[in-house]
Amino acid sequence: MNQQPIKFKIDNVSFELQDQHDFTWLQSIGNVFCVFDQQDSGNISFGIEKNGKKLFVKYAGCRPLEFSGNPREAISRLKVAVPLYKTLERPNLIRLIDHFETKDGYAAIFEWFNGECLHSHWLFVDQPKHTHPESSFYRFKQLSIEKRLQSNQYAEEFYRHKFLSRVEDKNLYRLP
Repeated sequence: MNQQPIKFKIDNVSFELQDQHDFTWLQSIGNVFCVFDQQDSGNISFGIEKNGKKLFVKYAGCRPLEFSGNPREAISRLKVAVPLYKTLERPNLIRLIDHFETKDGYAAIFEWFNGECLHSHWLFVDQPKHTHPESSFYRFKQLSIEKRLQSNQYAEEFYRHKFLSRVEDKNLYRLP
């Protein structure tokens, strides 16, 4: 990025992007209460609240500071992911509620889930997330082995469904 970041403020939330961008479409969804803008995927995400209900909005089409790619490619990746979100719906995954094109991008709206990112690199730049007691990754590693195994079982169930259903559809592999 060669130029100064562009500052945005939506409701009471501030963030920066590489370029100017129109987010007026967010107003129809609700009030922004948080932003996840430290992504290198070309997506930016928002926590939105309306009438006491919280939603998670994932958006492609702008240029977050950490993104070095083409926004059109990010839009394409998000569009391709939408049918997968529907196919892979599971009780332990947040549910896709809606998705749509905007003037300059693409948005996917999910249920909100209170939680933390296990790999929040932006919070532990100077201190390793593996050993810092405030790191969600570190705290996860401190859980009982039973709870961590249960978490892995959910991930494995998701992976098996995702991978094996795609493989079976393409007849690339026969299960025993």
